[in-house]
Amino acid sequence: MSANSTFKVLFPQYGVEVKVEEGTTILEAARRAGIGIRSVCGGKGLCGKCKVLVISGNINHRVKDEALLKEDEIRRGYALACMANVLSDVEVIVPPESFIGKAKLLSHVTLPKQVPLEPSIVLKYTDNVSKAREYILNFHVSGDVVRKIRASLSSGGSLVIDLHTNKIIDFLPETKGAEGLYGIALDIGTTKIVAALVDVMSGKIVGVESEFNKQLIYGEDVVSRISKAIEGSESLKEVQRAAVDTVNELIQRLCKRFSINSQNIYEIAAAGNTAMTFLFVGENPYPLIKSFREPVKIDPKPYLLDARDLGVNVNANASIYVLPCSGRFLGGDVIGDIITAGINFSEEPSLLIDIGTNAEVVIGCKHWFIGTTAPAGPAFEGWGLRHGVRAVTGAIESITIDTATLKAMYTTIGDAKPIGICGSGYIDLVAQLFTSGAIDIFGKFYRDLKSQYIREDVDGYEYIIAPASETGIERDIIVTEKDIYNIIDSKSSVCAAISILLKKMYLSVFDVKNVYICGAFGRYLNISSAIAIGMIPEFPNAKMVYIGNGSLGGAYLSLVSKTYRFEAERVSKLIAPIELMLDPNFMDEYEAGFKLPGRRELFPSWWEKARSIKPWSPR
Repeated sequence: MSANSTFKVLFPQYGVEVKVEEGTTILEAARRAGIGIRSVCGGKGLCGKCKVLVISGNINHRVKDEALLKEDEIRRGYALACMANVLSDVEVIVPPESFIGKAKLLSHVTLPKQVPLEPSIVLKYTDNVSKAREYILNFHVSGDVVRKIRASLSSGGSLVIDLHTNKIIDFLPETKGAEGLYGIALDIGTTKIVAALVDVMSGKIVGVESEFNKQLIYGEDVVSRISKAIEGSESLKEVQRAAVDTVNELIQRLCKRFSINSQNIYEIAAAGNTAMTFLFVGENPYPLIKSFREPVKIDPKPYLLDARDLGVNVNANASIYVLPCSGRFLGGDVIGDIITAGINFSEEPSLLIDIGTNAEVVIGCKHWFIGTTAPAGPAFEGWGLRHGVRAVTGAIESITIDTATLKAMYTTIGDAKPIGICGSGYIDLVAQLFTSGAIDIFGKFYRDLKSQYIREDVDGYEYIIAPASETGIERDIIVTEKDIYNIIDSKSSVCAAISILLKKMYLSVFDVKNVYICGAFGRYLNISSAIAIGMIPEFPNAKMVYIGNGSLGGAYLSLVSKTYRFEAERVSKLIAPIELMLDPNFMDEYEAGFKLPGRRELFPSWWEKARSIKPWSPR
């Protein structure tokens, strides 16, 4: 057979067919077809999240870890898309748990009550040649704008000026009012990108859209994406293009939804973690992963780019302001969290936790900040968990357990049939199993419990959350002891980060006055459950505040207010970044979390109560 043979890969549920070369993986075929299949490990055959059902055709399929596919799944035709090479025309079904479904909109953010409206974009009306010439001499202006001014100045009009870049970026003939000037605030997340359309003159948020970051096809963790970006000279552009394409899709949606011309979008402000920032602006990310044995110095300066250079579909003369990063793991998203929460104006010490793919933790006040990142995300995003999924339609997002029967009651995103469990659901689940007496302080099921919902399988003990008859995957949705261990592993990392920062500043849980919960995952987190399993310590004197999407909030504030843009840059220079994995006390703090809930001093009242929990018995 010729090495140049091509075959068809059909995805019948989407009515999509794509031609690929012999040997192409099904995952790559799906990418080319525009179909999102989960790939936590970046297509390396390590995570098992890209399961597909091959219903016809020949493939060359190899599995690196036999635990990722059961024998009965292989007999039924299941394969890992990243490990299945096409050898003929094939027909493929993508099961619900493998599909990157519709993103849950993560737009909620609690903004400061009083925001000084000081946008960079201003209008200056003129119908006078001398006045227009004066503006042209005092500001940078492109040739196309000069021609536009000359053609229409006799009828009068308004110059659109960007004070931050000192540029005249457009001329609006016969326009005096300030209507129709827009900007975009962007949260460039590892998992999702959120865009807010903003009337920059009034500060009003017109609308918000959210979508999965198209970079997911290169891996769900930042290391996989960085590895892809440094493969060759064009690879970085390819990964950057994926993020830009997502942004353009969101802008197109917003413009269509509100009948707005994208040429009237004159500025963009964006925030993201350090890796996402590098990949969005096109900076070589290799220094971020060169060595994890030494700290990385990051210049805490913002990026200022031209939209046309990035290929963003807004006014060609628009600029893009990207919030500064402070460390390898402390990006502009954290800076956005801080200024949205207002910690930068407070005299009292506050704690901020941004829980997303990773967990960023900052303690500080107006005069000082110390921050770090805990590698918590993979489990909270579903990696290493039997039925772990992202926060998509059908994901179980909250769970309570009937203490009389141990039966689970749950809610799903979109009220759809359950396809798996997302991060907030797992936190609830482990907390409920612990407080009901189904598992002990080490996360192990009590062996002598007589419950129809706990059983022993070949891989150990497991708990049934939803029987096959209720699910959208036609299989029981369960949690295993291994799953519980992985959740405890992740939560211990978060708690260790908080404990280390408290100790470095000689603070106790009684000294913190405010706790701000931010981020995609944090928005839906049940704080009581997080404290119950020891993910977040008890803070008896603190007010708990949900900020929501602080990264989007920071981008918005930087878009509409010079004061907040200045604050973002000031805060980025103040933060002392701590690299958790290099801290000599990390392992001790981390290991303490494996005995629920954790160190006694972090849980002044709950630790004692937790020790009094008895093994469950039927009521």
